[in-house]
Amino acid sequence: MSDVLTLLVDGPASGAENMARDLALLDACARGETAGAVRLYGFAPPCLSIGRLQPLSDVDAAACARDGVDVVRRPSGGRAVLHDREVTYAVICRAGDPDLGGDVLQSCARIHAAVAAGLKNLGLRVQPRLAPSDVRGDARAVSASADCFARPAVHELLDAHGRKLVGSAQARRRGALLQHGSVPLDPPRASAYLSAGGDPQPDTGIRALLGRSVDADEVRDALIDGFAGLLGARLRVPVDTTA
Repeated sequence: MSDVLTLLVDGPASGAENMARDLALLDACARGETAGAVRLYGFAPPCLSIGRLQPLSDVDAAACARDGVDVVRRPSGGRAVLHDREVTYAVICRAGDPDLGGDVLQSCARIHAAVAAGLKNLGLRVQPRLAPSDVRGDARAVSASADCFARPAVHELLDAHGRKLVGSAQARRRGALLQHGSVPLDPPRASAYLSAGGDPQPDTGIRALLGRSVDADEVRDALIDGFAGLLGARLRVPVDTTA
């Protein structure tokens, strides 16, 4: 099997459509049909995604219905993310991938290094959160909140002020992994759609940190550069045969 990962840049789609495509890519990788993909996309309408094991009772269904916010369950773990005014990435690869694989913490660190390199191209200085002395206690504290951006997990990316900038979660299936990541252009707002209101979210986002207007296309291009710098010739843009 080729070790090439396909670069996919998709337009906005519903939460259900996006999760179905990511699952199809994960299943194809698990079956050995592909080495994986790096997928960048958006959501329309805005969507609150909740983690694989997160209770649906965390969602304020009335608030979502009022504001036209879709709700979907991710195949990856983690807590709730509002996909609106942000860029989502999905990395699908074999668990043993030489550049992106490893155990959960190793693969997170490698993927986040590519994301950090891309954000650096925008002029952002980010750093991974280091492992605390009490890893299990820290994991319990992270999972205690319904809100993904309320607390950073190990290796998640922080801005220069130590605030969580990129949310991420992972899933594994038969030797393949899927990592989701959310890169907010504006401060995250999932707490407005959580039944308990959620913990205070970081007043961060790429636009505020850079002090200028940045659109989703610019962020996508930066992330592509970050992954291309890590993967080199292993990252391939598919040929459009419909043109």
